[in-house]
Amino acid sequence: MLQESNRLASYSDMDSQIGTTLKGYSSHDLTGIANSSLMNRIDSKFLLPVDSLIQVLNACKSYYSLLKIDGVSVFQYDNIYFDTTQLNFYNHHHNRKLNRYKVRHRHYADVGTSYLEVKFKNNKGRTIKNRRIAERDGDIALSSNHDFLKNNGIDCPNSLIATQEVGYQRISLANDAQRERLTLDLNVNFANTLEQSKPENNYTLSNFYIAELKQEKLDRQSPFYRLMRKMSIRSNGFSKYCMGHALTNNQPIKSNRFKANVIKLKNGANQ
Repeated sequence: MLQESNRLASYSDMDSQIGTTLKGYSSHDLTGIANSSLMNRIDSKFLLPVDSLIQVLNACKSYYSLLKIDGVSVFQYDNIYFDTTQLNFYNHHHNRKLNRYKVRHRHYADVGTSYLEVKFKNNKGRTIKNRRIAERDGDIALSSNHDFLKNNGIDCPNSLIATQEVGYQRISLANDAQRERLTLDLNVNFANTLEQSKPENNYTLSNFYIAELKQEKLDRQSPFYRLMRKMSIRSNGFSKYCMGHALTNNQPIKSNRFKANVIKLKNGANQ
């Protein structure tokens, strides 16, 4: 298990402030919060500059508790996304197709568990996630769980290959009374596995972090929504999988929908 001080390598100027701020939170574990999973939810995403992180953490302290497991509160997530060679899932998202899917393998490095997951975005704007505990190796997890994939809407699991790796550190907050979760993802790194031999196909967001508010139903009176309004920050669609391809894929792919975010990130993020 990594030490907390090593989690925030790209945030070296403020990592001590982050640690100090997190110590001021009340905490919970995975069994101590009623809405810990929220597998059927509405997602709102926000792209924020790193220099706002301490302000946001301090503002949230009165409303949210902090997930802490064995003394760790900044968790390493390692994801592998699967798609067809034609990037069907990516294109469905780009083209705003309703009732679309994503398939990923997620490894929780701190607790040593892995899951194969299917995320379904329905025509009501809800995200529905189904998952099954799986092998550590993503390719093995994919090949040995075709039944799970078919049962959750993936018609041709044989056609899927690993196309994107995304790793980051996550701070997880929860407001149990309002049945919502808030995650803050730091040091997000994208690696295009279709062209992994080329160093330019890796990209790290070091000047931005991603906040995701997960709610049973959309509530713009949420403490976090109110904070974002106060900071004049609007929710902004941000699929890590799609943005990873838009930032790292050198092949001709549609990316007009993500152009504004790409420009914003490339003007402020370091590769």
